[in-house]
Amino acid sequence: MNYATWKINFTDPNYGTGPEDRIAELGFGAEAGWSIGTVENDGIIIGYLTEALDEADLTTWDFANISQADALNLCQSVNPEAFLLANGKIALPYEELTR
Repeated sequence: MNYATWKINFTDPNYGTGPEDRIAELGFGAEAGWSIGTVENDGIIIGYLTEALDEADLTTWDFANISQADALNLCQSVNPEAFLLANGKIALPYEELTR
């Protein structure tokens, strides 16, 4: 599992885009996982990648490859209970709802 941060690009002020389509065009996969701050106000996305990518291809989104430890630390800054799953994704503990 590879990790990255990026911002939503609001070249069109009514519609923001992430780098997922461009990453797919390059032959790879990306999935947003967490956000820090409000993405409409310059917040960042922490996402998962099929492999580390050339950041020069993704400057429109302030894309940066980061380590697993950095991704976990960023998520724990949002919620200190964040932890790594066996598949490398970052999750939160959950409580079952009771009625």
